[in-house]
Amino acid sequence: MSIVDDLVSNFVERNGIRLNGAFTITLVDGGVSIKGEVLSVVRDQKKNKDILKVNAPVTADVKIGNIIIPLPQIR
Repeated sequence: MSIVDDLVSNFVERNGIRLNGAFTITLVDGGVSIKGEVLSVVRDQKKNKDILKVNAPVTADVKIGNIIIPLPQIR
């Protein structure tokens, strides 16, 4: 394995991630709007210590294109 593989595997095996937060999903013309906040903590499980705390706002507008459903011809 490479050094990067070792670092990533050690990080994943040794640390835990806790996510918390709330989102508001709103239907808008042509898609959805997502707003909220994510609170995350990366914890070193071996030392039983938090190593990173992040409080991140989330704002996203997702547009959905036209959906065309072909119908069979009725005779």
